Amino acid sequence: MGGNFQPHQGVEFNNPDGTPVQAIGDGVVVHAGPAEQGALTVAIKHDRKLTADGKPLFVFSVYYHNTTLLAKVGQRVKAGDVIALVGNTGRATNDHLHLEVHAAPFDSTRLIVDPDVRYPPYNTNPELWIAPLPGTGTIAGQVWDSAGQPAYQARIYGLVKLEPRETPFSFIETYGRRNHSDPVYHEHFGISDVAPGVYVLGVAIGGKRVYRQVTVEAGKLTWVEFRP
Repeated sequence: MGGNFQPHQGVEFNNPDGTPVQAIGDGVVVHAGPAEQGALTVAIKHDRKLTADGKPLFVFSVYYHNTTLLAKVGQRVKAGDVIALVGNTGRATNDHLHLEVHAAPFDSTRLIVDPDVRYPPYNTNPELWIAPLPGTGTIAGQVWDSAGQPAYQARIYGLVKLEPRETPFSFIETYGRRNHSDPVYHEHFGISDVAPGVYVLGVAIGGKRVYRQVTVEAGKLTWVEFRP
């Protein structure tokens, strides 16, 4: 096929129709209804706030493609509460949950869930907000080109992930121009559920192969940078 994949705005969890969807944290439901392309969606504004560069940010989580919504706007939820059931409404080809996490400078639901906006402005990588699977760790980092700019959609090889089994893991891809780094980490990529161990990761930057050795520990985040 060649080329790069279209950058995604969240993470996917393949599950059968009707699987319970749980809130990832405490907060208040601010949207429960259709969203982009008609996907039945729940959005939660979390009690937890994030501070980046001395400024407070509002944290939201958004759950797309549900078949049934069980939460209502204004409802207070806790982590683990069932808020919806997995489905394939909207722009979806199979039953799954699409999860997004947003860190916004404004308390505005419209900035987070807008039926007319496919690429919201404040979404971040949800894999850096969710604890990895038991016994696994997380890797995040940056890839810079020779001009000191982020290397967009560069492929990093050498990592092993045990899950998901239905789509075997091949490589990490750095963010595209429409993706957003975490406002604290400023990472170019982040991936969780990595088996512990020592890895040699490699990426091509401007035709030059760059390698780094990293150690992944269960329950911890490992940081790595690549420069030509």
